[in-house]
Amino acid sequence: MLALGTLGSLAVNMLTKRINMFWSRELSVFSFFLFLVIIGSLLATNRSAAMGSLTGTYIKIAAMVFAISWLLRHSRQFFWLLLTMIVSGICVAIVALRNKHLGLELVEGTRVTIGRSIGSMLGDPNDLSLVLLFPASFALALLLTPGFGKLWKLLGLMCFLLVACAVIATQSRGGLLGICAVSGIYAWHRVQNKALLIAMGGAALMVLFVLAGITDRASGGAHEEGIDESAMGRIYAWQAAIGMAIHHPLTGVGLNNFISNYFDYSPHWDGKNHAVHSTWFGVLAETGLLGFAVFIAIIIAVARISSRCRRYFAPAMATLPKPMTRFCLPVLSQYRPGWRASVCPVPS
Repeated sequence: MLALGTLGSLAVNMLTKRINMFWSRELSVFSFFLFLVIIGSLLATNRSAAMGSLTGTYIKIAAMVFAISWLLRHSRQFFWLLLTMIVSGICVAIVALRNKHLGLELVEGTRVTIGRSIGSMLGDPNDLSLVLLFPASFALALLLTPGFGKLWKLLGLMCFLLVACAVIATQSRGGLLGICAVSGIYAWHRVQNKALLIAMGGAALMVLFVLAGITDRASGGAHEEGIDESAMGRIYAWQAAIGMAIHHPLTGVGLNNFISNYFDYSPHWDGKNHAVHSTWFGVLAETGLLGFAVFIAIIIAVARISSRCRRYFAPAMATLPKPMTRFCLPVLSQYRPGWRASVCPVPS
């Protein structure tokens, strides 16, 4: 329903010529990746599962990539997107903490989830912690970006604290590493002594592990010697992903086909199929070596344009009046021909 609303808004704006479509190298790379995913789904080992995932989910994602690229045109729109992400993060974090307090939707007796009993995509603690990391990064941006009013910064601080507590409640080791990574990016640009920063980051990670009660987990806790069962399960899954990519280097096993192929490629079988537990190895297995290379190219392209935006806009910051430098996004003429970089203030 939300996708239809967005696409409808895009169509109306294009018909009224309020928005002009544009094309860029990044969209070309993404389109090639989409083409590989479609071909891989048609040739998948379990074609019904692949096509169901392609038509039910992935096509919507692809359409939204183009829609969002063309709909977001002004810095004020990016600000409201930032605010929406933060409010959404607060809502999800509150529900997670409520479930933890009431003992609802718990996995292994201690790890919190949301909607596990109804098959929600947040019904896995690792997936829940991953989703919470997005508003965490937006909240830190709102908190640490100069020029925002105190109320906005208070909202960012509240969101980050709630999200951090919710991630701790999931007892996800990857989620705790993600919190440290998100915080470390901002700290890296503000702390001059890098050795001290690394030492403090390691100490903070250990504190988070203690607060989360990782040692008390039913799987991956302190009672398991050596490499615990949870970690070994991931290693077996990643080995299976590598095997799938080697045997299907051009197309992979197909979208949403990792679990159905797990038995054939895993070096260890414990009686049930397992998820890959890694975006990187998931892409490698389901799109092959070629698809994984294109996926990496997308990441590099996005990183390059982000770096170019920072270099492009940094010299102008010193010459603009203070109210105009609050949270502005330049539009590069290279990617939107005929446009000039523009800035506008956001609410204080």
